[in-house]
Amino acid sequence: MIRGFQEIEFAKPADGARLQWGPALEAGLIAGAILLVVPRGSPWSQFTFFSPIVLGRNLAGVGNFPLPLIWIVHLVLALVYGVIVSALVSKLTNWRAILVGGLVGLVLYFVNLGLVALCFPNLIRAEGLVAFTHVVFGLLAAGAYRGLLHRRISRGIM
Repeated sequence: MIRGFQEIEFAKPADGARLQWGPALEAGLIAGAILLVVPRGSPWSQFTFFSPIVLGRNLAGVGNFPLPLIWIVHLVLALVYGVIVSALVSKLTNWRAILVGGLVGLVLYFVNLGLVALCFPNLIRAEGLVAFTHVVFGLLAAGAYRGLLHRRISRGIM
């Protein structure tokens, strides 16, 4: 046993807990970066890091956009989605936050689908995989946000 060891107490959401912007942006960035490496939310997908995919939606054949531009669009959208997910789970405990994050990801998919149907109808294909990616994003962002929240410092630690 380690002498003087004190377990870290994680912050519980308080009544009236507000969104913490730093962790919210970091959570979106973390989830977005994971989905850059695993574009469809599954390591068994046929797509790779070098596929032109923005949050599960394949942009191949739409335009001749450079891959770094597609990555930037993906990460900016991930930041926006990350803040939305974080804001909606900021008052929840860890497991509830993660489950609600997945549901928020699904709602964001339907919003995304509506906007894509209006503006870029030729991008609507393999929607089940796109929905799955949005749910995975919500789960990742909610979990990352809860993990990044400021923790209470116990006496004797730092």
